[in-house]
Amino acid sequence: MTTRIAAISIFFCLLNFYAASRTFAQTFDISSGGQPTITGALNGSVTGSSSVLNDLSVTLNFGEISPANTNSIVKVVVPIAIRSTQPYQVTVSLAGTGSANAQGVQTTDVGFGMNNFRSMGANARVCTASSHIFYSPFSNDPAATVTINASGRVSYQSTLANISGSTVIVSGPRLSQTAQARRNTDNGYSFNAIFVITPQFYASGSFSVTLTFNISSGPSVPC
Repeated sequence: MTTRIAAISIFFCLLNFYAASRTFAQTFDISSGGQPTITGALNGSVTGSSSVLNDLSVTLNFGEISPANTNSIVKVVVPIAIRSTQPYQVTVSLAGTGSANAQGVQTTDVGFGMNNFRSMGANARVCTASSHIFYSPFSNDPAATVTINASGRVSYQSTLANISGSTVIVSGPRLSQTAQARRNTDNGYSFNAIFVITPQFYASGSFSVTLTFNISSGPSVPC
């Protein structure tokens, strides 16, 4: 049987703050971290900007995910750039559900994890790597955590089903050395959001979900 995921759309929410003098002071920013990529797909695609100066707006289509796709896994990597002038946290929320048919694709069938936290350049604030925390269970590449559960379906360490409400996925100290978190090419950090699915037999159909990433004030932590 043929099953396709129509789309997973990824957007961002930017929170800005104003100083007492009414001068605009940008405290947080989230944007594209570079060109998203897709591997192992049959008639799949991913669209998004390669520039870290552009909004985080990505649409991915896993394409054919029945056994007609003979690849072992379909994997999408979405780089995300973040900037801040104070401690931050990034949250993600999900809108949409799985197939109405329990044998169709569910949110538990889509692995979701994060890795590769990295500096964007000379104006990124340097702290110890342990200062920035990926929250459990998302600190992994789901393509490397594939197992088969008792029902015969593929499972992962973390999936879209682990997103509940506004879920914190990463936090840490100030990201930018600059006075404002303006969208420049070298004043923050980036990380990879990873989405995977394993081609196998699902009930025919499709589903579409939307993820929204948000950056805002986070817990105070030492650099």
